[in-house]
Amino acid sequence: MVKPAALLLALASGVAGIDNGIGLTPPMGWRSWNAFHGDVSQQLMQTVMDAMSAKTLTVDGTPTSFVDLGYENVGLDDNWQACHTGYMNGFHDQSGNPLVNKTTFPSMSGMTAYGHSKGLRVGWYANNCICSEGMYKDPAYIAQHMQMSAKAVADNEFDGVKLDNCGQFKNLTWWAQLLNATGRPVMIENCHWGQTVPGQTDGNAPCTGTTTPSDCPYNFFRTSGDINPSWGSIVGNLQTTLKYSGNPPLSRPGTWAYPDMLEVGNMATLEEDRTHFGAWCIVSAPLVLGHDITNGTLNEVIWDIVSNKEAIAVNQDWAGHPGTRVMGNNTATYQVWSKPLSGGAVAVLIINNSGAPVSMTVQFSDFGFSAGDTIMIRDIWAHFDVGSFQGSYTTDSMVTHDSRFYKLSKQM
Repeated sequence: MVKPAALLLALASGVAGIDNGIGLTPPMGWRSWNAFHGDVSQQLMQTVMDAMSAKTLTVDGTPTSFVDLGYENVGLDDNWQACHTGYMNGFHDQSGNPLVNKTTFPSMSGMTAYGHSKGLRVGWYANNCICSEGMYKDPAYIAQHMQMSAKAVADNEFDGVKLDNCGQFKNLTWWAQLLNATGRPVMIENCHWGQTVPGQTDGNAPCTGTTTPSDCPYNFFRTSGDINPSWGSIVGNLQTTLKYSGNPPLSRPGTWAYPDMLEVGNMATLEEDRTHFGAWCIVSAPLVLGHDITNGTLNEVIWDIVSNKEAIAVNQDWAGHPGTRVMGNNTATYQVWSKPLSGGAVAVLIINNSGAPVSMTVQFSDFGFSAGDTIMIRDIWAHFDVGSFQGSYTTDSMVTHDSRFYKLSKQM
């Protein structure tokens, strides 16, 4: 086992961000928790992989898969582990190796190989919440546990890992250091519920968060508690990105602010599904789907939303800022969000946050345009050029919780 002195050295040395070269645009993919919670298995995950890579639906008449659109990451969440079978009643053995439930996951390496054959990057999950481990005191065993967990990520050829906040293994700087040392590029999701964020000078992952790429030891970070498929949860989680959209912004290439997985397909109405997707796009949040992607009928229902290439392009664009709220607040009748785009354009999302239909007038000056500028408006939802306007624009009536998503460009 590793000696305590080596543990102290590991904790003290730190890393300058993650040496993985990934996460330079907001990650896109799917993760198991929202749809299946702990009811997961290798068979289910491989069925998910089939669904993500199948060209069942079309975009502009062309058969297109989720992978084709950029949803290339598939994540296994909690309950892969053999609870209470390991050292001190945990799910790691005395050497620190993670113990997998072989009944539900007979071959982790086989599962990742299957995902890779489908063009997917496969993500794992650690510091678990189900049967969480918080009982270890021996520094040497803790170090061995960390080292063998990181080694298992690489040995099983995972491409990412979600590090939750339930167990005792919360030092993300140490995790990044160990994963870097494997030589395998591994995307790290910081799921510390907004408790470990850029700009902290101590704690589990000190970093400035102001370099590009970011110097933080994780590729995206939770800004909130867990999401649920209700309007209040969506709007509330969206607001938690605001503190990272200042100047300079702390959500940026390499480390993105993440208000949790998408609930698109799980909401009460298609209007809520669409607004939810647009909201995550306008703030450059990772687009991690959370619906039952094995349900072909549901995929077809939400396909026009999640396959909207113009909306995805807004999400993936980087022109120096991730996007922020311009007007309104959590309880206002409406909210207006904007994001600068490459070439001087601006994306604008107008949200009806009320319980009744509403139209909204926006002033172009609120988005950095000058008086007298002629502004061309592109409707992202409808894939339609609305026209050219000066000064302001008034939307048509939006039903409850619907939105309008525009790209504004100055006419030259």
